[in-house]
This record gives sequence, structure tokens and C-alpha cells, in this order.
Amino acid sequence: MRQLPPRPNLDQLRRQARELQRAAKSLTLSAAQLSVAREYGFPSWARLKAEVERRRRSHPTLPQRGRESVEVRTWEGMRESSAKLLQRRTGRNVDAWNRQIARRPFRNQAALRQWLADEGVTGYAQQLLVWERFGYPSFMTAGADDLIGRQYADRAQLRPILDATLAALPGIGSVAVVQARKTYVSLVSKRRTFAVVQATTRNRVDLGLRLGSQRPGGRLKPGKGVGNGSMTVCLPLSAVGDLDEEALRWLKRAYDENA
Repeated sequence: MRQLPPRPNLDQLRRQARELQRAAKSLTLSAAQLSVAREYGFPSWARLKAEVERRRRSHPTLPQRGRESVEVRTWEGMRESSAKLLQRRTGRNVDAWNRQIARRPFRNQAALRQWLADEGVTGYAQQLLVWERFGYPSFMTAGADDLIGRQYADRAQLRPILDATLAALPGIGSVAVVQARKTYVSLVSKRRTFAVVQATTRNRVDLGLRLGSQRPGGRLKPGKGVGNGSMTVCLPLSAVGDLDEEALRWLKRAYDENA
């Protein structure tokens, strides 16, 4: 029997049920949901859902400050934005592309990627269609809390640094979205990622910053290896106290340059 994580994500469980239904074509969605619930030791989907909601009330997703809060981008939100991008660029939605892809015998992801590239579909839109055809990876379907929990599972003493950074976001800018990745957390303005928080070692969190003309020096270290490679510099943080006024000024500057 599988165990629910301390902070289970209902979107992830729904995805598991849909994937089970897709694999067993004769299964209804309600039957797939019941199967998932029983896999976790619950007699019904309703009981499983109630337990998920109870745990999430007991463990708030992310800290808030004042009346403002930070939007946490789940995999559903990321999928939605990629789907909108696909339709905007090609004039066809995900379902239309899926039907077209289903009519072709793609042997692997590489073959599908090449065909999509030939059709002019690249980047996030292409990745979305590849996942639609071959399945979503576990880190994509995991909830934000699950992903963050895994990042700090063996370095719990560093988690307050992330929490303090997120709590400061409402004072950094009017638009701040948190995207939990497999090994780091992206901080995104309306335009693009301006910073990442990465538990690089068991004793250090790196606050990666996207600062176009800023060279490493003093507290600022090279950003290579932090996040997805777009960070130019980073601030090593070993304790909450390291996220001081100077660090927050650097974070604010990164936001302003990329807003």
C-alpha cells in the first residue's frame, strides 16, 4: 500500500487516476479514482480527497505576508500556459495536435520532436505535446509542496531560507509567481524568470539572480550551475540571517530588470 506524502497534491492524484483510465481503456474515471484511493488505503475517492484537504489545511502551502500572497504555479498551470502558447503560435489547440499525432507511428520522443520541429512547433509547446503523447514525468505531475519537500528532505535546516525568500516576494514586485521544479524553485515575473532558489548542498542555498550587466564580486558568485543556466550571479545563503537587506536589494534589482 502506498503512503500519502505529508502534503499531498490533489491535482497529482487526479492525474494518476486519468493515466490509469487511459491505460485501462475499459475503466471509467470514477472506477480509476476508486482504484487510486484504495491504493493509498482509503475506501473511496471522497475519503481520499477529504484527507488531502485536511492535510493541506494543516500545512499551508507557502508563507504569506500581509494581504498579499504569492501565486504557486502547479503543473496544471504550467500545462495551461504551454497550451495557450501552442494555440497562439499554431492556431490549433492541444486536442487538435493530439489527434494529428495519434495518426502517426512515432517510435520514440526523438522522432516526435523532429516532426514537431519540422512543423514549426518548438520550446515549451513542443515539450507539452511530447508529454501528452509519451506521458508526463513524475516531477511534472507532482505538486509544488511535494517537489519542495523532496528538495529539502535531507537538509531541513535550510528550508527556512526558502520560506523567508518567498515571504519577501510581495515586497519585491507586484507580479511574482513561484514555479517549483525538480531541484530548484523559480521566481518568475510577468516576463520571465528573474531568480531561483536552489538547495545546492546540504549546507547552502544559492539565490540565483538574473542581472544582465552585473559581474561576480564580493558576495555575488558566478551563477553557472544554478537553476536552468539563465542566472548570471548567485548569493550563497547558509542561514536566514544571510537574507539581509543587501540580499533583498539584489533580489529587487533582479526583479526590476526582468519585469
